[in-house]
Amino acid sequence: MYRQTWKDLIEGIGIVAIAASLVFVAIETKNSTDQTMLNTQALEIAAYQELMSNISDINLLFVQSRETAEIIGQLYNKSNTESWRLELALFTLFRHGDMAYFMFERGVISEDRLLSTLRPLPLTSKVGTEFWDTRKIVFVKAYQEYVDRLIEKDYWGDIANLSPILE
Repeated sequence: MYRQTWKDLIEGIGIVAIAASLVFVAIETKNSTDQTMLNTQALEIAAYQELMSNISDINLLFVQSRETAEIIGQLYNKSNTESWRLELALFTLFRHGDMAYFMFERGVISEDRLLSTLRPLPLTSKVGTEFWDTRKIVFVKAYQEYVDRLIEKDYWGDIANLSPILE
């Protein structure tokens, strides 16, 4: 009988050890899956940032160089170079906001940080609001809707006197 008790005890310890191992494997698998998702998200964000950086670099080249803008403007049938350069500068600003919104959607930045990033958008000026009204279609729908909600709430009117950028 004594031998049977030891055998039962050892089998019980073995079963507990197997159960504990399975729990540990499950936890490690979940952690690994979570880490893979975070790595994938980081790669996605980095790739999008690189793309936006490239677009901004191209736009800024045209904004900074009248000659380059005139040459490239011919490809787009843009006869008014200064107007086109202004449009490209506005695209760059709104793309900056689009990138911030993308990061907000992914949970990388808080809404407070997003709002801080959107403050320099020129939506207190006629030029800025006309640009947004006619060109917002090129941005993702969620970003369009978010900015439009801020416009409805007069977000930029509330902060217009606080930032020298918006004067």
